[in-house]
Amino acid sequence: MTPKTDENQTKNQALKLLNFEPKTPCPFCESQNTAKAGQRIKREETVQKYYCKTCKKYFSSSPMPHKTYSPKVILNGITYYNLGYKLDATRKKLNSQFKQQVPKGTLHSWIKQYENICTFTKYRRKLSFSPEEVITEKVFKHHQEYAFKFHRLKLNIFSKKLPEIRKYLWQICKSCPDEIFENGQRCSSTIIENVHLRRERTKDNNAVLLARLALLLAKRNKDRHPTIQDFMLKNDTATVAVEVPVYLYPNEVPELGIKEPICGHIDFLQIRWDKVWILDYKPDAKFNPVKSLHQIYLYKLALSKRTGIPLQKISAAYFDGKDYFELREN
Repeated sequence: MTPKTDENQTKNQALKLLNFEPKTPCPFCESQNTAKAGQRIKREETVQKYYCKTCKKYFSSSPMPHKTYSPKVILNGITYYNLGYKLDATRKKLNSQFKQQVPKGTLHSWIKQYENICTFTKYRRKLSFSPEEVITEKVFKHHQEYAFKFHRLKLNIFSKKLPEIRKYLWQICKSCPDEIFENGQRCSSTIIENVHLRRERTKDNNAVLLARLALLLAKRNKDRHPTIQDFMLKNDTATVAVEVPVYLYPNEVPELGIKEPICGHIDFLQIRWDKVWILDYKPDAKFNPVKSLHQIYLYKLALSKRTGIPLQKISAAYFDGKDYFELREN
């Protein structure tokens, strides 16, 4: 074989690698024996269709199959409605934002279809605030910007048996010890040696389903956190606040042996079954469990000290769009 032939063969192999497309698994039987089967043209995009040679079923690459409108139109429509906008006002906002004329019946069908995931729909009728007043927000500059937000209606309803939470959120909104967050040690970078923690995987938690939907709205990787936080705060029943600042002084937990204040921002603060839940979003949650467990454990201690709520009434977990792991203390 001549050198020229070798060179051409190498180029051809490189082109094959560049053009290689991994098999798309079938969502019904998980078989890799699939093939492209044409395209479906939608209002805003073209969707690839596939055929599974194993179970003989068709499926598409769309994250929301059998929908004429894109996920961003559907999910923004549900979100506007849950903020308190009426159907006609929601349609006007969608038309202004996406140049889409969504029929009222179509919008209503989206709301009904996703109400078991976007559960705040069931409480929406209790809103007594205007859409602009539902969320209270304050941006803290703690090395970087953290958009602390809480949902006023959910906080009023679900904190009746946990008034300490309502008091703390309003208090931290008015006066936060910023110097601790400028100079203190981060919960996310602290490992406590004398505690033994483990995780327990829980199936079918609604946070996973909400994250999966919200990720359809995130344009870039760095948008994932704020997008999921905003979506859950407005559409989930349990989530009452996001990016909640918490901190611990060394003398409050002498058994930990820390020598300086520890601080952090809780991704999601929920109230469920008269208990407080701390949730942290972690892409690829099944990896690196030690760091994640210690982080939410410190959040739990800090929130208990700041509010006076017993540790028995606070649970913690971390999740992504596939898995949900609850903290267990040995």
